[in-house]
Amino acid sequence: MSRLLYNIFLHTLAAPILAAYYFPQIIIGNKYRRSLAGKLGCMSSDFAPERLPRPRMWFHAVSVGEVVALGPLLSNIKQLCPHAGIVVSTGTETGQDKARSLIPEADGFLYLPLDFPLFTNRLVQSVKPDLFVLMETELWPNLIHSLKGNGSVIALVNGRISDRSFPRYRKLRRFFSSTLNSIDLFLMSSEIDASRIAEMGAPTDRIIVTGNTKFDACLADAPPRAEDRLRGLLQLHENDIVWVAGSTHPGEHEIVLDAYKHLSAKFPELILIIAPRHVEKAASIVTAMENRDLGAPFLRSSADQGETRDGRKIVIVDRTGELFQIFSLATVVFIGGSLVPKGGQNILEPASWGKMVLFGPSMEDFRDARDILVRAGAGIEVNDTKELISQVERILSDPGKADELGGKGREAILKHAGSAAKNAEILTRYLAARSGPTE
Repeated sequence: MSRLLYNIFLHTLAAPILAAYYFPQIIIGNKYRRSLAGKLGCMSSDFAPERLPRPRMWFHAVSVGEVVALGPLLSNIKQLCPHAGIVVSTGTETGQDKARSLIPEADGFLYLPLDFPLFTNRLVQSVKPDLFVLMETELWPNLIHSLKGNGSVIALVNGRISDRSFPRYRKLRRFFSSTLNSIDLFLMSSEIDASRIAEMGAPTDRIIVTGNTKFDACLADAPPRAEDRLRGLLQLHENDIVWVAGSTHPGEHEIVLDAYKHLSAKFPELILIIAPRHVEKAASIVTAMENRDLGAPFLRSSADQGETRDGRKIVIVDRTGELFQIFSLATVVFIGGSLVPKGGQNILEPASWGKMVLFGPSMEDFRDARDILVRAGAGIEVNDTKELISQVERILSDPGKADELGGKGREAILKHAGSAAKNAEILTRYLAARSGPTE
């Protein structure tokens, strides 16, 4: 009955809302054009998943962060099951681009369709996976129902229930019960996440705490000489002091700029690299700089056109896919989505370079990583502009101590690696038990 009501809602209310949202952006903003066919359950004509060998495994990672976390898992899966056919789907175009560049193990790439039975059934019947894996927690009732009808093993990996979503899920426990009962394995990031999904109605005998593959992903080798390449592009020297503010949101851009203006009086050579969470916000950062008489910034994209920084002290990163490497340049890092109520962004990436990381109080989506770095002394919470200024100043005044603590943070992350291998072993063993040998 709950799925019937869900589908009535989809077709009567959600469908016109989705149409009103997507079509103007496709027509006017040129967004979603590449993914539209995939959202409707279609795939490119040059990909025939039915020809892939078995076991056939389909992994879904909604966007860039989940794709990065998927990389180490698939590497381990391929070691255990080298002949498996691998399909990767994403929900966003940036996620798709990242997957194609990062995951050589995949035999094909798809966009996850909108959760209408017509679209999900069409795609599931084309792929017919033996194993379907959701990275993190996306519960799509029609997709999961269709996969269950296909006889697929369904697993949740890096399972995480955020502080913000948990009350909503708990209220809708009756609605999600049949969907959760269709999932065979819940491989959860932490004991808190495990207890929460059990409270939502997941069968407790299917829940295993295996950690988070993001710890493995952030420790993967960076592209060769990435730091040297970026230093050359941005005309940075090894002894330059650089503050990287990564994944900032509106409301944080302004705080960072105010803090930088204050700090630059004491550290006139300080260079700020600010990377907004959404690159289309770069223009608003330029405006905020003008309002603060901070001069003209250097846009990262300009370097690709041969333009030089010419002494400009603020760099705006207006292109995607490079922030992890940019962290290598930092003397100190601030991670956004945390001084505004967004749940935080990935603090593991800068910490994996051995950097001191500052963040605001809203870190619900990365609470495990936050706690690990705070205990190591490599992560510091700040609550406002004043505290941000104070902590950046303290770190810049004693870079040797910052390097020492940053190194301890990296060591702490190393101790928590290994989730990818653990998850891969559980998934392949479970699949073999259900359907016979995987090789």
